[in-house]
Amino acid sequence: MQNKGFSLIEVLLSVFIITVAVLGLYNGVSYSFNSIEKAKNKLIATYLAEEGIELVKNIRDINFSSEEEDAKWNDGFSNCESGCGIDMNGTIKDDPNLPLNIDTNGFYSYEAGEPTIFSREITIKKEGEYKVKVSSRVSYGKQDFLIEQYLYNYKE
Repeated sequence: MQNKGFSLIEVLLSVFIITVAVLGLYNGVSYSFNSIEKAKNKLIATYLAEEGIELVKNIRDINFSSEEEDAKWNDGFSNCESGCGIDMNGTIKDDPNLPLNIDTNGFYSYEAGEPTIFSREITIKKEGEYKVKVSSRVSYGKQDFLIEQYLYNYKE
């Protein structure tokens, strides 16, 4: 007599093999999504840190173009000697640990919007009469990203 069906062991073995294959695919896809999220957050942190440096450059350039006779190139920098927060609207916060908010247009600020995982600390250290060191640190979760740059009084 010939059996034309599968035995119970064959069925269980094939179900086990298919389950292992599906779980392997699931773990691979899950790891990919997690990696994409980490890369996205690091990219945003990089841009926010660079924006912090650019905001300080903007303050310096506004000081250069000021028509006030006693205006100095580094006016306003002393607010950030021990760390501060600056956003694109010119808002300076004494507490650099405040989270940046994102508005409906995708801009980050301390004003209206949805809170994010990102906070930005700007530190400005005087390195001489004509030189300052600007540090922009963006923290998110347990990670942070730091950019440092020197700014000079190039007019004198």
